[in-house]
This record gives sequence, structure tokens and C-alpha cells, in this order.
Amino acid sequence: MMALGISKILGCNRLFQAGVHQSAAGVHLSIRLLWVIEALRYLQAHHIRFYRLPDDLLAPEADGGSAADQIAGAAAMIDEVRSSIQTMAIRLSMHPSPGVAPGIADDAAAARALASIESLTLLLDALGAGRESVIVLHIGGEGNDSAAAIERFAARFERLSPAAQRRVAVEHDGERFGLFAALRLHRFTGMPVIFDALHFQLRNPERIGLSEALGLALATWSPGVRPEAHFSTQRTEAHLKPTTRGAPQVMAPRPGQHSDFINPFEFAAFLTAARGLPPFDVMLEAKAGDLALLRLRDDLRRYAPECAALVR
Repeated sequence: MMALGISKILGCNRLFQAGVHQSAAGVHLSIRLLWVIEALRYLQAHHIRFYRLPDDLLAPEADGGSAADQIAGAAAMIDEVRSSIQTMAIRLSMHPSPGVAPGIADDAAAARALASIESLTLLLDALGAGRESVIVLHIGGEGNDSAAAIERFAARFERLSPAAQRRVAVEHDGERFGLFAALRLHRFTGMPVIFDALHFQLRNPERIGLSEALGLALATWSPGVRPEAHFSTQRTEAHLKPTTRGAPQVMAPRPGQHSDFINPFEFAAFLTAARGLPPFDVMLEAKAGDLALLRLRDDLRRYAPECAALVR
């Protein structure tokens, strides 16, 4: 059965107010992990088995010391989170900011990206996360030379530790680096490709079908490692920008902007396209987080019961 995942929790006011998904400079890692445990308990109560950890659990080195020192200083809470993950059987992933992109041209920025990847790897390893718990990266890079960005990424991938190389996965985007760019990077590095349904809608110059594209991405994952895919739907609601006088300015949503909730009919079509393909889990990238997942479950039971039986 497919596990649906979330990247933020809005349905529990205590967790939302605590800022578990907000940067908290100066807060000790143990305190952040305490709120992660509370988040895991909330997810378990709602039968949610896939969770994207906040990418800023570790403080910047200038504030909290090295990643290894922070993890060692929070050993007791690390052990408790590890135990909770194993008991609840919750899959984890991480998705650092777009700046953590090894394909960028700036060498100093790329070095910082590699250091960040190594730090997140140390954290996931310390938490006992399985091989399916990946660090999701974009290729990165500027200008029109996408081939050069892919080559830079591949070269810098070789500078990562073996542990970090096993953790990273690449996601295609909806602007410059489509699915086939990610597949090319996979050929160079062996990195698995994360399929993103909305990005595929936005950038598919090869004009291949959804089922074929999804199958190509799933095939990049190692045997025995359950793939991750992303799903969101395009926001259609206008943004209303206040003006000094008169009616607000109506601004159309940007292409690729996530909707608050998931369109159940689009998701049902996605599941239909996945028939006959290897099993995988789906991270829902909706702004309403857990509320969107719970609503999608209800919508599928109402509008597509044959699909509702496929997800949890």
C-alpha cells in the first residue's frame, strides 16, 4: 500500500505554535528533536507514515558547532527519536533549501552545499533512518548551459562521502532541468530520481506520457529501496494585493505554485497511471500539509474508492 507523506503540520495548534517547521536560531538540537517526537506522535495518531523532517534541525556551525558535535550533545534525544521512528515505522526524508544544489557554478556555494549534505547525512544516520530516507536535491545552476551544471553536479558528487552518496536523490524541476536531465545525472552518478508530477506537467519537452515518465524515474532506484515521488496540484486561486485605495490588485498565481489542498481527480489519474509500476510512496506538497492529506483520503473514498484502497 502506498504511504502518503507530508512536510508540515497545521492540524495541531501546539505543534504549529512551537515552530517545529520554523527556524529557531540558538535552540539546542535536543529541544528541536523533542518537538519532532511530538510531531511523530501526531502523525501516528492519524496513521501518517511518511514525514519530511525540517531541514534546519541542525543549527549553523557558527551558532551550534559542527554537526557531529551537535548530534553528540543531543545523544539522549537522538536515541529517543530513533526508537520512535522504529516503533512507529515512519519513513523520513529531507529536502534542503534550493541553495543546496551541487550543480551551481559558484565553487564556494557548492562547497557549502556539500557540507550541508554531509551534515544532514550524519543526522539521518544517527536517527537510524533506512536507505529509503533520502536527501532530495535539485541540480542547480544558472544560465542556459544545463549540460555544464549536470557535469559539475556529477563531479562534486564524487567528493561526497560514501554515506552521503547513498543518501542523496535528485528531483527534476519545472523550469530548466526536466526529467531527462535528472535521468542523465543518474547515469553519471547512480543517484535515484524523484518523480514530481507537477514539475513534469510544467516541463516535458519530450512529450512522453505520465505512466512512461513515472516508470523511468522509479527504475532508477536500487532493488529493495522503495522509491519516493512528489505530488501537488497547481494553485489556481488569485492573490489579492492590497492597494492604498480602491479594490485590491488581483494577481495570478505563479506557474508551479502549490495549491493548499490536493485535487482528488488529478491524484486519482496519477494513481491510474501508476498501475503496473513498482510500488512507491508519495510526498504530498500541499500548503495545508496534514490537513490536505486527511482531506484527500476523504475525497478519494467519496469520488474514487478504487483508488482510496491503494493509499494510507
